[in-house]
Amino acid sequence: MKLIENIPLFKQMEIINRLEFFKEFTLHERQILLESFGLLYLINKNQFLFKEFDNDKRLFIVLSGSLMVFKHNHLLELGSIEPGEFIGEGAFINNRERSINARAKENAIVLAITADALTRLPNVIREKIKDRIIEGMSLRIAKLSDHIEEHG
Repeated sequence: MKLIENIPLFKQMEIINRLEFFKEFTLHERQILLESFGLLYLINKNQFLFKEFDNDKRLFIVLSGSLMVFKHNHLLELGSIEPGEFIGEGAFINNRERSINARAKENAIVLAITADALTRLPNVIREKIKDRIIEGMSLRIAKLSDHIEEHG
């Protein structure tokens, strides 16, 4: 995982403006988030974003590319994280170690947010991030419920 430091702000804005995760954010709020509180990382194809049991507590929002998630050393893909989706919310929210592996299916760029950065964000932005996490988690629960219903 490589920190990206040379993408101009307007290019970063172009990327996040396309993503559903940021639809409720004003342009100014997006700019504040990018300039002050988020770091962009490049994850090359087949490189791990994180591994199960890591103590990294950051929340990652996929801006481009995609990630696969899987347990242990098995390469059976449990799910795919696409642009606009996030990963790492369990460790981020509960301050615990990672419970899954995440690896790039193709070159990917992610926005990383620390819990500390979240507490320093203006309230309106912090609440929108929390709302998006809750919404994303409830969508995942619905998908899992459907999967369980279909498969037994």
